[in-house]
Amino acid sequence: MNTSGIGAKAYLFAKGKMQYQQLMLTRGFQSSCEPKLHFGLDSLHSIDSILIVWPDQKYQVIKNFATNKNVIVKQIEASGHFNYDDFFPKKENLWQDITSTVDCKWKHIEDDFLDFNVQNLIPHQLSTRGPKIAVGDVNKDGLDDFFACGAKEHPGCLMIQTKDGKFIQSDTAIFNKAALSEDVDAVFFDANNDSYPDLFVVSGGNEYDAGNPNLADRLYMNDGKGHFTLAENALPQILTNKSCVSVADIDKDGDMDLFIGGLADAKKYGLPQSSYLLINDGKGNFKQADQTIIKLNELGMVTTSSFVDVNNDGWMDLIATGEWMPLKVFINNKGTFTLRDINQSTGLWQTIYCADMNGDGFPDILAGNWGRNSKLNANKDSPLKLYIKDFDNNGTVEQIIAYTVNGKEYPFLGKDQLELSLPILKKEHLSYDEVAGKTLQYMFGELFAGYTELKAETLSSSWFINDGKGNFTREDLPAELQLAPIFSFASWAVGNEINYVAAGNFYGVLPYEGRYDAMNPTLFNYDKRLGQFVTLSEFSSIDGECRDAKWINAGGRKKVLIVARNNKQLIFLKPAP
Repeated sequence: MNTSGIGAKAYLFAKGKMQYQQLMLTRGFQSSCEPKLHFGLDSLHSIDSILIVWPDQKYQVIKNFATNKNVIVKQIEASGHFNYDDFFPKKENLWQDITSTVDCKWKHIEDDFLDFNVQNLIPHQLSTRGPKIAVGDVNKDGLDDFFACGAKEHPGCLMIQTKDGKFIQSDTAIFNKAALSEDVDAVFFDANNDSYPDLFVVSGGNEYDAGNPNLADRLYMNDGKGHFTLAENALPQILTNKSCVSVADIDKDGDMDLFIGGLADAKKYGLPQSSYLLINDGKGNFKQADQTIIKLNELGMVTTSSFVDVNNDGWMDLIATGEWMPLKVFINNKGTFTLRDINQSTGLWQTIYCADMNGDGFPDILAGNWGRNSKLNANKDSPLKLYIKDFDNNGTVEQIIAYTVNGKEYPFLGKDQLELSLPILKKEHLSYDEVAGKTLQYMFGELFAGYTELKAETLSSSWFINDGKGNFTREDLPAELQLAPIFSFASWAVGNEINYVAAGNFYGVLPYEGRYDAMNPTLFNYDKRLGQFVTLSEFSSIDGECRDAKWINAGGRKKVLIVARNNKQLIFLKPAP
């Protein structure tokens, strides 16, 4: 009765590549399409083979036929029973999921705050960026421990590793006191030069207005036995929404200093925020560096940072970037910094990872962006724009996203969505046909003036190649790494070869944009023969919104990768032997 072959699968093989489709006619509510499968084959003149699998699991293989013609297949000509593994043998896993063996009880729990209830027109939520992980051997037993950042009302957690590879929670009474703060990043480092790792926790989130005491960062001092107490009056009070922390001895005075990235004002998304460099006195007391050392006022909406010596002069330089920002490289001139923006690099950057990837002796940059699997689109000639202003003079700042086509700008959101925050537009244009196909400038008329303008010239996750002098050239990462925003990179060694893991996804967007859930953590590496990155495999069993991936030492030469996901339990992966 199935005369159209609905449900049949087709695997097409040509020149070492495969395309796959299944015949399904429904695409949405009350919609359908013709009962044909169409394969785009570019300039190829012939196909190696097509494997057809029918709904009753009988199959047939058709070989060596020409392109640019219809091929009719008949179920009566199929035979046997299709076994997927016969045609597509499973690849040997490079990892083993040991989550159940580790039996870590901590789970990230996201609070129910919805950013869009406060700022209707922001492109996405900012309060769901956790959890981040900090790794360190706090009790010096040779086993790495970790701190997991908690969301508002759910405190962060210090987990101590036992000899049998399990984790026990520690110092809960200390960390529970900060339950109302949202932990957005953390790092273990020796703050007071006693050789024991102390813990710095960055507070942020988009729930609190600037000035709220729950936005205060925290420094916890290690007593030498792996237990912590809160250091009083060791930090300047920075009561703003922040995003990240990086550590380095920037002035070579023998102690570790801190860079803290400022994210966004809870009611004024888009307006550039200040970041901060905190100088250590060697005893764990910090003061903010002034403008003579580094200029960080209104740096932008920073999401990520890293200290790295980009020019191999022995001094740690700073790289910082974020949303609607270029990558900013601060060159360290023996304790003071000069800024270099990387040209045509503005994007919606979420994470960076620095390492020498092409083997030339200089650190390059992996940078996670928003990806290309999106309704949003950007390039240097047609950038994505963000306009920020109190357009209707009611005391509330609005954000208007616009895309560019043939040099003209159009609003990303429709009339009805914009009018939720800007009812004044109803008076200007009563019907949809008045603004259909019209530019942003036409729609807003005289309101469109006196704004702050930001742009994103690329949404591609990228790598930046260092020329050895601290100058960088951008190239796109492979298409498999463009399926969703990337929030974390980590290395992955296989023998003598260094690979990398990219992890991401993001759900906190408006329904019109559609959530980003298409990317499992993916393994890739740099192919020196090809001079480019290639993907190897994906961690298909790990779903959700991945926010961090960190290695821990599990004793001897054993390493375990912790993958932290928003609103889910942690995943523990062990490299396959």
